[in-house]
Amino acid sequence: MIFSRPAIAAAAVLATLLVSACGSDGDNAERGEAQIPAGVVARANANCREFRQETTRVGRAVPGNLPPATLALTTELLVKPSIPVLERAADRQQALKPAADNRNFDLYADLFDPIVVLAQKRLAAGETGDFMASKGFDAMLTDFGLEQRRVAQLAGLRECGIDFEHVLVSTLTE
Repeated sequence: MIFSRPAIAAAAVLATLLVSACGSDGDNAERGEAQIPAGVVARANANCREFRQETTRVGRAVPGNLPPATLALTTELLVKPSIPVLERAADRQQALKPAADNRNFDLYADLFDPIVVLAQKRLAAGETGDFMASKGFDAMLTDFGLEQRRVAQLAGLRECGIDFEHVLVSTLTE
């Protein structure tokens, strides 16, 4: 499977972010890192609740009587409307980075960037009918999402340890 240059760049960003986070599994105080202020944690968690609600709305907007999912349907009904949701979540969380002053929070918020880029690439691949590239982007989105959940937990953002794809899919099956 061949990936585009932006997809490779997104993967490189993830690798760089992960390397910079090495050793960050311990408590913030043990590393001499300041705790995230309670107000920032509360705002970030509220942002995540809003992100979950927006994601749920995307899933609920899909009519229930559709034929079996096709690349065109998932691209148009799920991927395309998800990108603005991801971008808004990224903007809200990244705006909190200066006040958080925490490496785990920064990594969590920064992981939205490659996720948005991959979602845009997934949209383009789906729109051109490239099933294999779409599947590859889906797999990368899953990996980035899992890593972002892990880092949210390390940062102490309980409500941000959400899996965007899981929320979307579970909404479809309700």
